[in-house]
Amino acid sequence: MMDNRPPTDQGTTRPFLLVRGTDVTGHKKPTNYFETLVHAVKGYVGSGIFAMGLAYSSSGILLGPVMMLAIALMNLHCQHLLIRACIKITDKEPVEVLPSFAETVQYTFEDSKSQLLQKYSKRFGILTDVFLIVAEYGFCVVYFIFVSRHLGEISAAHGWDPGYRVILAIILIPMLLTTFLGSLKLLMPVSLIANVIMWVGIVLILYFSSLNLPPLSERDLISHVERLPLFFGIVLFAFEGITFIIPLRMEMKNPDSFTSRCGVLNMTMIIVISLYLLVGFLAYWQWGDEVQGSAFLNMPESEPLSQATKILISLGVMLTYALHMYIPFEIAYPRFYRKWGPSNHPTVIIYIYRTIAVLVTYGIANISSNLGMFISLVGALTGAVLAMLLPVLLELVMLYGDLTYFVIIKDVFIIVVAIAAAITGTILSIMDIVKDYTEESEEK
Repeated sequence: MMDNRPPTDQGTTRPFLLVRGTDVTGHKKPTNYFETLVHAVKGYVGSGIFAMGLAYSSSGILLGPVMMLAIALMNLHCQHLLIRACIKITDKEPVEVLPSFAETVQYTFEDSKSQLLQKYSKRFGILTDVFLIVAEYGFCVVYFIFVSRHLGEISAAHGWDPGYRVILAIILIPMLLTTFLGSLKLLMPVSLIANVIMWVGIVLILYFSSLNLPPLSERDLISHVERLPLFFGIVLFAFEGITFIIPLRMEMKNPDSFTSRCGVLNMTMIIVISLYLLVGFLAYWQWGDEVQGSAFLNMPESEPLSQATKILISLGVMLTYALHMYIPFEIAYPRFYRKWGPSNHPTVIIYIYRTIAVLVTYGIANISSNLGMFISLVGALTGAVLAMLLPVLLELVMLYGDLTYFVIIKDVFIIVVAIAAAITGTILSIMDIVKDYTEESEEK
């Protein structure tokens, strides 16, 4: 991303993080509409799409699509609110500035008519960055588990079963190496390849889930209502592309085409929700309550096409890992640089920094191989806050003093849904992960 922001003493009215997007984290070139759409679709279509069957099993074949559409519309609305707040911040500056997600939150609260919100505006910005980092690291943990589980099944089918954690150690190096690509422009080929692989994987999972379907009457229209928080967690995990939208828009040659009627944001959501509905519906129809956190784990272990599919999709997820590591690095490294930099060997420091981040996600992935529960945990813990709660709070702050009853009712409803999903989904997911870890330890 080319950062055209001048220093604060040359026209800006706020202390923007000037190191963001400069040579501190790597030189970046603007992206066009197609490149941005590729990154956006890739940011959404990750391992979460293959957990949609598990989401349906926690809701039912009728209730699931209805709730998923509702969450998708709320999510898209909240993304537009976030971009609107970002634009409002930039319009107040006499020169072009590029605020991040956290800066948008901080300066929106700073501009509030409430002195209390102004007082804590910086803390809200820091809290946003924390949730962003936790979310992206959570995605990366899920990707480690995803790849290890699938490759473990393949090796076991060929008579070699080293165990989940051994496979994790084997894939650590290739996962690490992909993170050394330092910008979205350099990641473009990787993202494009991952997109192609993911689309092939989607076609194959649709194929396998469509074979010899049982009578639809065998599936519940509404099922396991007590596990609806897990449904919310899984879906919010899949829809947490909101962590990408500001960085993606920031790096576009023409940012206005991001939120236009046929812009990147709306087109991405149309593509993504169509896929989620179809994949989840067929996966649950085919495997019912037996569907796993990745529908690929339900495929025949010994069939050659099934094994080839698992290898292919594992490669796609490994490439996706680097894209999700990009965001927390862009957030956290400038803070590290301001305190400890500059260095005589900046490239070496960056590689060491990236390596430590990868090892953190690798270590967490060693706790449990329960893919579905980790997906739900990440979605519930961070998705509800980032994708729903913060954007509507921004709208309430922006319109403070001029709020209509419609906006108040709408935003309060979204806030209640977000908080309920975050609390219940997080608790249930942690309980299941602890239970899984305990049972695994007892077996040893």
